[in-house]
Amino acid sequence: VATALFALTVAAPTCGPLDLQTALALALARSDEVGIKRSEAAAAEADKAVALAVWFLPEFYANVPVGVVPGAALKTQADGTKDRNNISAIESGSNRGLTDLGAFVRVEVNALQPLWTWGRLKAARDAAEAGAQARGYLVDDTANAIRTRVLQLVMGIRLTTRLLAIGADVQGALKEADVRVQKSLKANDGEISPEDRYRIEIFRSQLTQRIADGERALRVARVGLAATLAMEPNQLQLRDDPLPDTSKIQAPDLEAAVGDATRMRPDLKALDSGILAKEADVRASRAELFPQVGLLGQFAYSRAAGRDTINNPYVGDYFNALTIGAALGIRQNLSFWNVIARTNKKEAELDTLRKQRAGAVRGIRVEVETAAADLTAAITKREASAKAVAAGRSWFRSATLNFGVGVADARDLIDAYRGYAEAQYGDAQATFDLLAAEARLEQVTGRMPPTPELNCQMP
Repeated sequence: VATALFALTVAAPTCGPLDLQTALALALARSDEVGIKRSEAAAAEADKAVALAVWFLPEFYANVPVGVVPGAALKTQADGTKDRNNISAIESGSNRGLTDLGAFVRVEVNALQPLWTWGRLKAARDAAEAGAQARGYLVDDTANAIRTRVLQLVMGIRLTTRLLAIGADVQGALKEADVRVQKSLKANDGEISPEDRYRIEIFRSQLTQRIADGERALRVARVGLAATLAMEPNQLQLRDDPLPDTSKIQAPDLEAAVGDATRMRPDLKALDSGILAKEADVRASRAELFPQVGLLGQFAYSRAAGRDTINNPYVGDYFNALTIGAALGIRQNLSFWNVIARTNKKEAELDTLRKQRAGAVRGIRVEVETAAADLTAAITKREASAKAVAAGRSWFRSATLNFGVGVADARDLIDAYRGYAEAQYGDAQATFDLLAAEARLEQVTGRMPPTPELNCQMP
């Protein structure tokens, strides 16, 4: 009971509305994609352990046959004893019949310790070790992709929420304009024409469609984020945080970014490890052309009811025996053509991997240059959109006041509303694009930010 109470006391609190860092931590801990890659890495580590054990530990295996065997008895001498070395004095038994059947059991333990394999076992160990490293790098690569996706989804949800709020503000302003329109039309004072009312209705319809698209995008983003976090959409609760400040984001140094990508990309490191693994595999295949030297040992004990034990050293009885021995053995694969063909195939696969790496380096440079150009353009757009927001907000307020006092028509009002909405949308979209471009550049350069700590648990 005390242990249970202590566990409840120190248990992590339940996750409330998620901020970005908590969402990232949950994704890395719960994502199906990361979990699959970790399982593959664990399997590769097991292969590494097996290869290491085979390299320096002997191989043991046991056979335990159990069955029935015909009986056999030696003749009894005058003194009542049996000469267990004289196998010609047989009282009963034959190898041509099934007489006097009795049970037998045999325990046979064989051992094989490789001594010299021309580097074959060491190469297998090196291949397994490089393969485990490659799987580990693929875990990091998948985690990087998950980080970028979660950031884009969370920022997309915040962006859409902000745009829906802007749409709600414009809808509220349109309701105030409706009051002014209805009042003018009822008074027939000529300040508002039917065309002005039609313009307002068309703008309202367009705004409603944009809001519907935003609500659909919000639902899709929430479903995608919930799937990435391995939870149901109705469990997902995000903290209502504003879009982060982007004023400190600077244009990247292209050459430094390319150098970082060549040095730090997990997928490129995985490819390098794959090349090392295949090189070791080629060495192991070549070693099959040479004789393999090893130490063989065997212990056997068998006992059969109804059969006398024979002690003659020149005669063996499989069913009644106690033997132990060791020998130095040589094993040579004589299928040279098959071994050479397999080696040639592995060398071709190795050449393919090397060419893939060369192509990957060129492709990575294209990705980095594209991401750097996108980030530079996003910085410029964000700076321009920030200036448009202030102008759009002032225009929105001025047009609303002027329309209310009758010094502006519906066209002026709609133009101001559209300009305000587009400026706000452009600013929010530019902020999102800037954050997404920064995250994309970090992903393609292989920069691994510190893994956020998960200090809560899902209910």
